[in-house]
Amino acid sequence: MEKNVVQEDLVIHDAVVVTVDDRGRIYESGTVVVRDGEIREVRSSEPGDADIAADRMVDGEGRLVLPGLVNAHAHLEGTALSGAFSELDAMELFAYMTPFVAGMAEEYDDLLEAGYELAALTFLQGGITAVNTMDVRPALGADILGEAGVRAVMGPMISDLFWDRSVDEQFEQARSFIESYDGAYDGRIRAAVCPHDDWSCTREAWERTADLADDYPDLPVHTHLLELDESDRMARANGAEDSLALLEEVGLLDERLVGAHFRVADDDDVTRMAAADAGVAHCPSIFGYYNLDPETP
Repeated sequence: MEKNVVQEDLVIHDAVVVTVDDRGRIYESGTVVVRDGEIREVRSSEPGDADIAADRMVDGEGRLVLPGLVNAHAHLEGTALSGAFSELDAMELFAYMTPFVAGMAEEYDDLLEAGYELAALTFLQGGITAVNTMDVRPALGADILGEAGVRAVMGPMISDLFWDRSVDEQFEQARSFIESYDGAYDGRIRAAVCPHDDWSCTREAWERTADLADDYPDLPVHTHLLELDESDRMARANGAEDSLALLEEVGLLDERLVGAHFRVADDDDVTRMAAADAGVAHCPSIFGYYNLDPETP
């Protein structure tokens, strides 16, 4: 009786394979085997690997194989406008650019969808397979990213000071997006709770955000954190000692938090974030487009 031969989806052999396992192993001559859409083997190459039955066989000699890269903080619906605001200073940027994009998101579906399509294309071409993004209307992009095969953590931005939108409507939108898209596309699309930042949300907004996050304890909380000097000033206006103290008081300074930029943080802020097991996405490349310190070359 003829023995059944397993047909692999993909085999890459004799490549330099960089892993992110608990030992950080690198195979100078490695083989990766994919079956039924899952990576089944990552090991040193063996004689005969090139003869494994597979739908696609790749000779990896002279090539590097590594896990997909992650864009830890983005606003993808504005991708089509990349570079359009690079000459603005900090106050112009936040006073005009973000409200403009938010207003655009209310009217120009085609432009926003084009931005998501462009983002998916450039990500996959550059080896980025996962993104953490907060947008005004993420539902426009969830299907695009999901169908492209990109993993995405997404959520609508929430702010009660930043633009003229009903706060109740914003929280309803956030809840609707979670219910509609969390776990979609075989789990590639996940939802997040996304208060916009620590300088355009009142304490009431943070408390409502914490309540929403409590309803969905498996979701991350994604926000801009200590990006501007105004962050701690706003926290004091909200009755807290500083920005991190405010988040701690409302119950959001924990392992679910992803804080973007963190550019004005001091050593004490770093220590407190680490103690809370919270995460930071510094995003230094953004300052190749915008100079938030105009007196600094």
